[in-house]
Formats: sequence, structure tokens, C-alpha cells
Amino acid sequence: QDHQIRPGPLGVVCDASPPQTSDMASSGGRYVYETPWTAYAMALANRQDRFRLAIGSFREGEPNHIQVVELNRDTKKLRVEAEIEHPFQATKLMWKPTAGTLNSGGNSDKVLDGHLFASSSTHLDLWRYSEGQIKSVGRLPTARSTKSDGSPPLTSFDWSPINESKIAGSSLDTTCSIWDIEKHKIESQLIAHDKAVYDVCFGQRDSIAHLFSSVGADGSVRVFDQRNLEHSTIIYETNPPRPLLRLSWNPNDKNLIACIAMDQPVVLIIDIRRPSVSWKELNTGSSCPNSIMWSPCSKNHLLCGTQGNSALIWDVRDGPPSAQFNPKAAAEAAADPKAMCVHAYDTGSEVLQVQWPSSQPDHVALGTARQAEILKL
Repeated sequence: QDHQIRPGPLGVVCDASPPQTSDMASSGGRYVYETPWTAYAMALANRQDRFRLAIGSFREGEPNHIQVVELNRDTKKLRVEAEIEHPFQATKLMWKPTAGTLNSGGNSDKVLDGHLFASSSTHLDLWRYSEGQIKSVGRLPTARSTKSDGSPPLTSFDWSPINESKIAGSSLDTTCSIWDIEKHKIESQLIAHDKAVYDVCFGQRDSIAHLFSSVGADGSVRVFDQRNLEHSTIIYETNPPRPLLRLSWNPNDKNLIACIAMDQPVVLIIDIRRPSVSWKELNTGSSCPNSIMWSPCSKNHLLCGTQGNSALIWDVRDGPPSAQFNPKAAAEAAADPKAMCVHAYDTGSEVLQVQWPSSQPDHVALGTARQAEILKL
């Protein structure tokens, strides 16, 4: 079922939001946390009872950190609850998708529940936040690199929302790896692209949970079937070749994948039933997009953070078709991109990360280099 989006105080709200179990979601429209260092990675926990963020620093030549930040029930302000040192900048942070508990082999110190989150850098690390502390749950085995100079950096990863024991990671060495976190081992590794792989995403529904997609420096979007990793399907290639940096698979429409190309002020919408061409091109104006995420409760709405200090929400049905099919409509959209949006919000700084949680779909989180912001839509 596709839930509709209606105008709200700041733009849009899902009609069918799950019931809130605290007063935090309705107590205010905007919460801001200013980081003590330059930040990059950010993740919002998928919880109904509270707002909980993980935020990673981006510092050159000095120790990096990860903080867990929560909204205080009394002050209604975001504050640091725990912090750890992280050896390198985290390229991505992600909380376990649900609160359910996985098998941890009976080790009470390594409970794999909703307090678990992961970070990627040169390795994939698992952490658990509990009682004001962040504790290591373990470092997953290093991917088998063909290079002799150690582990190549992981550019991104995704946690399967259907089979939560699985995490897929993308790497600069052209490979994708899939880990089983219950067994604490690499389940499979494959050469996924001709060049570096920049992002990976699992199929978001039961019917496609065995699939994952990836993008990379070779400019292609590829889909893999975990049941047969010897082959992949190339569903889109940039022409002329241009690296693809990020992708997001629609959780409410298994046919739609959104992706971002390097130095291009558009978000490409790919319909996998019509490979080789983009179905829609959502223009971001004079600035390029950094981060994208589909609505958790509508198959038609997409959130985007841009280098031009904006967070944009589109209804993709209203977006212009690919310029290949309708150059005039594409040019008109480029002239006034915000006019095509359901909602546009100016953060005052480049938006590096966006989050739209299924547990509280009437809120979004935006991450910039100096702050994290939670907005009620």
C-alpha cells in the first residue's frame, strides 16, 4: 500500500505514521546538535521511543571519533551520551534496521540487538551502545584483497532489512563482500565492477531480499543475485562514462533505484524493468547531490541532500522524464529545480547525509559538517 504525502508544517508528512510511544516526536519541530569537530557519517536509529544518532568525525592526521547523541526527554535537546575513538574517518555508519535480537552464540557481551551499529573504514566494525557506553562487538574479517598493501578502504555498506545477519560492503579494490555477522565471517566476495565500487544496497522487500545492487567508478549500476554470484545484470551505464557515487533502492517499489553521478546536478531514477536508460532525472540546480533516501512509507517520494545547502523532497511522479526523451521538460526543471519539489529546506551548510526512518516517518535527519538536525515534516 502506498501512503500519501500531505502538506505539513515544514512540507510533508506520512499519513500512516506508526503510533508514537513517547512525546518527543510531537513536542517540537526541530532539534539541532553542533559537533565539536568536522563531521561526515551520520545514522539515525530506527526507534519509535526516542531519537538516537551516531555521528562520525572527519579529521585528517589525527584521531577520529564516533558519538552517540540522543534527545534528552527533559530538556528536549540533543546531547552526547557516549563517545569512542575511531582509528580512521568512518565512511558510513548504520544502526541495525530493527530492534530484534540475532543469535550471538550465547555471549551476553555481544548481544546483536537494536542497540547495535556498524562503521566502515579500512574494516567493518560492530559496536553496541548500552548504559551510556559504546562497546566493541568485534571487527569483521578483512576481505581477501588482491593487493599486497593491506586492506583497501570500504567506501560504503548496507545492512539487509530482511535478513539482518547480512551486511554487504563496497570497496575501492573493485569488490563487494557479504558478511554473516552471526557467524562473524565473510560469506562471499566478488569482483563487482571494473573499477572502484562506491556504494551497495540490498533489495528492500522479501521478494527481492536475495538481490543487491552496486554502483562504481565505471559508471554502471549492477544487480547481483546472491544465489548465483557468477553473473550480474548491468541495468544502467552513464554515457559518456562518469562515476556513480550513491544509490538507494525504493523500499516500496522494487523496480525503482535512485543514484547519483559525480559532478552532475541530477538524481537519476532507474526503472529496472526498462534498463539502459534513466526513467526520471530530478534536477538539483546549480549544486550536486550528496545523499539520497526514499520515503519509508511512500513509493513516490525521495529525500536528497545537496552541496548547495538544501534538503529536497520530490514526488517522482511529477519529475521530468529523462532529457534523452524530453529535453525541453528537463531544461525547464533545471531552470527552477525547487519548484518541482514537494518540500525544500535550507540548512545553511552543505548537506552530507540524509535519513528518513520508518519508525518515525514524519521526521527526517540531516547531517552537515558541523551539525546534525532532526526535522518534523
